[in-house]
Amino acid sequence: MKKLVLILVTGFLASCADHKDTLVVFMEKEAGIDAYQTRMIITKEYVRVDDGEGSKSFVLFDRLKKVVYSINPEEKSVMSVHAKTFKEGEKVEPPIELKHSSKEIPTMKDAPTIESESAKHYQLMTNNEVCYDVVSIKSLMPHVVTALKEFHQHMATDSMTTFNNMPADLHNACDMTLTTFKPTRQLDFGFPIQEWDNRGYMRSLVDYNADYKVDPALFVFPEGYKHYSVQELREGRVQFDK
Repeated sequence: MKKLVLILVTGFLASCADHKDTLVVFMEKEAGIDAYQTRMIITKEYVRVDDGEGSKSFVLFDRLKKVVYSINPEEKSVMSVHAKTFKEGEKVEPPIELKHSSKEIPTMKDAPTIESESAKHYQLMTNNEVCYDVVSIKSLMPHVVTALKEFHQHMATDSMTTFNNMPADLHNACDMTLTTFKPTRQLDFGFPIQEWDNRGYMRSLVDYNADYKVDPALFVFPEGYKHYSVQELREGRVQFDK
């Protein structure tokens, strides 16, 4: 079994509360790219993802308005991705049949324990191919799991609007499952303290604080930035200063 490398720093672990603001820190790794840290701040109204303290570039999900914003300080721009709705008959269907399954891997030796609960390892398959592995704590930060599901479901609606533009030879069962047709299944087992896919991506929990004191300025757009939607960008209606 693949050895799990869990980077768990226990400096300020706090007990979970349903409605308190929460800070989560991950270490992420992609194929061919050095590991990097990401910070996620979750409130009832927002999810902010960035590179850490002082980051000017960030993604902001407005949970009430159902809009994801990408803030780019180099372009001085804010790109919005609105939730998409589909009328009857407009629903996008996968070009091939997708058969999903999952299995629990036998209990890991020295499995990490957080808040008195041991982690469990699951493999997620599509069409008999192992697409994704998650090591999860079932009862850990359910309010964060809910927020992450909202975010992934939101982005999947946008993926559906462009899915049919993808050439057929680029369709991949694992990819289309994760991004479009079953975007939250890695969250069905609780909070993932580690996850990885079959293409070299990995993410591990580093730390969390479920009683975080949030600075409201983290959810404010910089002044003077250009605002446009992802649809306007796709239609070539956005111009940037040279």
